Amino acid sequence: MQDAAATRTTESVAGFDPAWRAAAPSASGIIGVGDVLAVTFFERDGLNLFAPGTDGNARIDGLKVDASGGIQLPYAGRIHVAGLSPAEARRAIVRSLSRLTFGTDVTVTVTEQHSRLVSVQGDVTKPGVVPISPESNSLLAVLGTAGPNPANMEVATVTVRRGGESGTMPLSRLYEQPADDIALHGGDVVIVRGAPGTINVLGAAGVQGRVKITRRDYSLMDAIGDAKGLDDNAADPAAVYVMRLGDQIATSGPPKVYHFNLRNPSQIAVASAFELHDGDAVLISNAQFTQYHKVLSSFGGVLSSARSASTIAP
Repeated sequence: MQDAAATRTTESVAGFDPAWRAAAPSASGIIGVGDVLAVTFFERDGLNLFAPGTDGNARIDGLKVDASGGIQLPYAGRIHVAGLSPAEARRAIVRSLSRLTFGTDVTVTVTEQHSRLVSVQGDVTKPGVVPISPESNSLLAVLGTAGPNPANMEVATVTVRRGGESGTMPLSRLYEQPADDIALHGGDVVIVRGAPGTINVLGAAGVQGRVKITRRDYSLMDAIGDAKGLDDNAADPAAVYVMRLGDQIATSGPPKVYHFNLRNPSQIAVASAFELHDGDAVLISNAQFTQYHKVLSSFGGVLSSARSASTIAP
């Protein structure tokens, strides 16, 4: 375990991937996987390959774009249409039919556009599926439709899942930072969580146990204060630790341990700015550090280095 001044790193900041913030909105009017099409045929050569309806033209409804982006048509076979506009899909179908008929034309209509739906879940007044359009495809626009309803906006978070990736940020910060009002894509999942996280405070504190995160930017000094401070008779202010196990779960890496020497006034300032995360553990050592040293040493090579409190100092 290294000394407090031994390691300097930069903590990651919760938020969305920069590539998401820079991405342009997805084009409207584009056919996607899951959309349902209708194709109407206008035959001029008299072969009547497609049975005409009452208006004299043949129409096939319910053509769902499959997972590989195609539809299946009689005589034309499989046509790839995902990523095309209806006009481009029409030209692809006409080219395929030109081998069999002369002068046949078609129209392509999107009757159900499932590829431009976003799922909104969690602490909202209207959970469910929200369609996105060129006028309302941003995260804030979708949240405005769903209506976030957390009791404490200061601790609420919003998560966006896209494919195998996700990003999370405080909901209140989203309203303050327009750059994080990302454009949503069809298939995205938006989750609003209003329940506050908790911190486990252990050792020589006034009160041991779980402490609720009550506001945004909840700091180590906030947690110590909510735990009734350090025990005057037992605590060693020079040996206060934050163990962050959440990173181990998220990235399969080792847990991080931060050491604070609260006898040092400059590190009190650092502790006041050190933001705690849900699931963090605060360990306040007894005046004799023997017991906690045994606990931390039991991790062996997993805790190869203790991160310093000075790593987040400005």
